[in-house]
Amino acid sequence: MKRMIIGIIFLLTIVVVFFFRTKYWHSGSKLAVVMSRGQDVVISLYDSKARNRTDLVIPANTQVTAAYGLGTWKLGSLWKLGLDEKIGGSLMTRTIALNFGLPVFTSSNELPVGDRLRIKIFNLVNRNNTDTIFLNETSFLKKTVFMDGEKGYLVNSDVPEEISSFFSDQGEFGNLLKAKIIDSSGSYGIANKVGKIIETLGIKVAAISKSSDTKNNCKVVGKNEKLVEKIALILGCLESETKDANSFDLEIYLGEKFTQGF
Repeated sequence: MKRMIIGIIFLLTIVVVFFFRTKYWHSGSKLAVVMSRGQDVVISLYDSKARNRTDLVIPANTQVTAAYGLGTWKLGSLWKLGLDEKIGGSLMTRTIALNFGLPVFTSSNELPVGDRLRIKIFNLVNRNNTDTIFLNETSFLKKTVFMDGEKGYLVNSDVPEEISSFFSDQGEFGNLLKAKIIDSSGSYGIANKVGKIIETLGIKVAAISKSSDTKNNCKVVGKNEKLVEKIALILGCLESETKDANSFDLEIYLGEKFTQGF
């Protein structure tokens, strides 16, 4: 009987660990997830320390340059395009990073079970601590009329400080972090765009250098394992490495293939 009880407890422990293990949202960190709400696109930012959720609402008729080299589209149409191209929600998250400079991890419908459970519990416990910001009411977007006569929005500026502050993870990883980007992508401006994403997280890009070494698709090297993992997930980098010897807190290597998915 005693062995049976021990076995049941052991199995229950495995089940709990499996279902509550998170891929994206770690203790003390922030999580940014994109989802659809009606016709609009919403980035939900979960702050475990402040116990607050902030929703950034982007109008569906905001014109963007789609990631993966797919051309110019209205933001709200990217959900279907991602399905048609068999690249799913990564089209939306990478397009948001490319055009807005906002570091978004994943789409809500692609979250693992552990992250979904943690978000549901967080929303239940902190249901009265939610703020909503409509980006078309900020300087971030500007109204326009497109060639077909339809009204919509364009990205008007770099990330305003009042928006970037929601994404900054300095409280978890520390202040005054410095990053270096080594660019061998051969694509004009891609390093600067990646730099904007990194700086929105509160990390200063202290150097951008060119390289002829194209073997890396995308690789993140740094001193803090959790930070390296986070940047790799946001940029879609398959390679990462933790090293203490770096003069920079982060080194990001961009190769030719990186631009195919960005």
